[in-house]
Amino acid sequence: MVVYAYNPRVTSLLSVPSNHTVLLTGAFASWQYVTPVADRLRRALSFHPALGRFAARFLEDRVPSSWNATSFVRVGVHVRRGDFLQRRRVAKGFTTAPVGYLRRALGYFVGRFGRVQFVVASNDIRWCRAYIRPSELDPDRVSVTFSEGHTAGEDLALLASCNHTIITTGTYGWWAAWFVNGITVYYSNFPRHGSSLANRSRKTEYYPPNWIGIGD
Repeated sequence: MVVYAYNPRVTSLLSVPSNHTVLLTGAFASWQYVTPVADRLRRALSFHPALGRFAARFLEDRVPSSWNATSFVRVGVHVRRGDFLQRRRVAKGFTTAPVGYLRRALGYFVGRFGRVQFVVASNDIRWCRAYIRPSELDPDRVSVTFSEGHTAGEDLALLASCNHTIITTGTYGWWAAWFVNGITVYYSNFPRHGSSLANRSRKTEYYPPNWIGIGD
């Protein structure tokens, strides 16, 4: 069974009578599923107003005081670790992005825009704090803020409120980037090259063609 790929058999659902219920099981991870209905899907998948208010307050409170009169872009950064470090998952081909990838991804946006605020969410925020160091970046051009102690829904609302996205691995970050619909940089060694998971995936069907892949 393919995992991170498109299954054209889903098109047969178009002929199912409207009074029937269809249950889909498995992983349906592909830009080809959502692109034909993108506008309708974005309207249907709106955030609860409370989540929207939370994200707006969080981001407003974390604008550097010296930036209040200047323009800048926000880049959401999602770092998936946690369960992807489990031995059984690693053996199948699940990966976690290395520090080098994150530094290159951050550097891409710093080089492209005048001022950038990175908003970092993760299931291992301690690791992110250790390796994404604001002190190594120019404070006049770069700001880094970390989301800590929030629910998965709150983090997703934060990431979706940004202008652009950096993702590592997993579908949570994929959906965050889809909601933003800006420039997306992703870790291209997911699934791990040559692994059983990679053999059951088709990256060209999983990642949209306009997203930017960066490797190790």
